[in-house]
Amino acid sequence: MKRIDRSRRRLLGRIGGLAGVSALSPTFLLAGCDNETTAGSNLPASAHRDVEQGPFDVDFRLSAQSGTVPILPGTPSEVWYYRGALAEGPPDTLASIGESYPGPLIRLRRGQRVRARLENRLPEDTTVHWHGLHVPPNVDGQPRLPIKPGESTTVAFDVDDRAGLYWYHPHPHGPNGGRVGFQSYAGLAGPLIIEDETERALDLPGGEQEMVLVLQDRSFAGDNELTFVGGMGSMMRGFLGNRVLVNGRPPETREIGTQPYRLRILNGSNARIYKLAWSDGRPVTVIGTGGGLLAAPQRYPYVTLAPAQRVDLWVDLSEARVGEQLALVSDQYLSGMMGGMGGMGGSRLPAGARFELLPLRVTHRAHDGQPLPEVLDSGLKTPPVTPDTPIRTFDLTMKMMRGFAINGRQFEGTTVADDEVVTLGDTEIWEFVNASMMPHPMHVHGLQFAVIERKRIDRQRGWSELEAGLVDTGQHDTVLVLPGERVRIALTFTDFDGLYLYHCHNMEHEDNGMMRYYRVRA
Repeated sequence: MKRIDRSRRRLLGRIGGLAGVSALSPTFLLAGCDNETTAGSNLPASAHRDVEQGPFDVDFRLSAQSGTVPILPGTPSEVWYYRGALAEGPPDTLASIGESYPGPLIRLRRGQRVRARLENRLPEDTTVHWHGLHVPPNVDGQPRLPIKPGESTTVAFDVDDRAGLYWYHPHPHGPNGGRVGFQSYAGLAGPLIIEDETERALDLPGGEQEMVLVLQDRSFAGDNELTFVGGMGSMMRGFLGNRVLVNGRPPETREIGTQPYRLRILNGSNARIYKLAWSDGRPVTVIGTGGGLLAAPQRYPYVTLAPAQRVDLWVDLSEARVGEQLALVSDQYLSGMMGGMGGMGGSRLPAGARFELLPLRVTHRAHDGQPLPEVLDSGLKTPPVTPDTPIRTFDLTMKMMRGFAINGRQFEGTTVADDEVVTLGDTEIWEFVNASMMPHPMHVHGLQFAVIERKRIDRQRGWSELEAGLVDTGQHDTVLVLPGERVRIALTFTDFDGLYLYHCHNMEHEDNGMMRYYRVRA
């Protein structure tokens, strides 16, 4: 395993250049598909000089483009999606998770040095945000560094995160508002897995016993056309589709054996919160969160999974009978004060509805698998918090007819207020107080944090049927703050100074102002 030379870290940044790709003409939702070309072939020499500072353990291209893919039976649907091509690295670095629109599964190892060439073949600006990764700000895919139509950029970074499930998605924001919700809904999202020696030593289920599941909801009209409904309802609650997709397709029954399985689940939806449970009522065993493995397995009656959050589940079917059926479902819950409003925005599948996500059928006997270890990561640490650790408060509120705000402020580009400046190397407590009537999954770019306190300060706002499934142990980059709650997180600002974002990951909320930059000062 290679050690990271931290003196090089600041040399790894965003190196832009033109890729000689023609801009596409926009349509109502999507644009026509372009043919695949070699990434970076037309980059100017000045860009190559910086980019070629290697060696790189992994070198791949990721192209944001448009095309048609099968989603529902019948006519393929027009989508935007990521297409990947590997130039250097282990053969399993890029892998498909199906024949639909989700981007390739990117599999990296801790300690690798990575170069990614990012192309934009779409009719509008885009970026690629490496959600959850600890990377320099100029690599982070922020809206201040857009990739223009027909252009490309190259980023390089060292993989310095714990083993876990992360993901990547667009993060553009133009003069007329954000486009995260629209572009992600059109199909731009993919999973990213990091592996390390600590996890590998546990011999957790892999191969066919490891399922990577991207959960998203979509609406269709006419001839399988994706539809994205905006308006006040979607701005308030966030977009809710009429049906749920798993890896870009309707849920399908999977045939399994009598052995343990590992389910690595990403909520890639714009706004929908899932209440993950087993159809037979068995406990849900959690072994990891968005920041990697827990110290030890934890069991919950169900798991609450908000947009952008990930969870790592273990299920042992060694004692199941051949022919037995089981399903992972999203169970019913009362969605607060607006639970009876049909999802606000016209969805026929409102927030809190019950539906199947992963039907399973046991078809054969198998004996391939180790028992679940009692200890997963004995070295898992929490940021050092003392009675003197400063507390920084963020009030989450609604601005009537104008979306949501953080401390009364909405997105103002790279404007940073005096109380949004932190010091490199410091540990702080950030306190999110939700005084609105909607839940807010709060995401902090550039680091992982620990949830150290959750307290309900207003019991009149509902959503209580999700509380028992909140997984606050372990490391996170996104924490769900329910209406009437105060949640405190501990975070340490290490390695990189510069600008990062923090925002609600209900995509319609962040697109409508609930996002700000913070500055790490050296």
